[in-house]
Amino acid sequence: MFGVALLLALAGGDAGTSTVPACVAVSTEARYIPFGYNHVVILRNGCSKPAMCTVATDIAPQPQTVEVGPSSTVEVLTFMSSPSQTFTARVTCTLR
Repeated sequence: MFGVALLLALAGGDAGTSTVPACVAVSTEARYIPFGYNHVVILRNGCSKPAMCTVATDIAPQPQTVEVGPSSTVEVLTFMSSPSQTFTARVTCTLR
């Protein structure tokens, strides 16, 4: 596959731009499609409670809010057909 995945170590926050509980893993992927890349932020909730997460990127700054159930994974499409393969996610999650 042409995608590039980058696991972000965000437990406790990343320079004030991201804060997630230790049991929530965040990764990003730029998936190649004809004419560009789809930017995807992947949220994996290993917690016993649901997580409410807000996702934005440097390319798509408009925040999206998603709920990730316990022991679930949610993929958030933040941008379609980007000419750039690289982007930085800003994620904040709280347990409910």
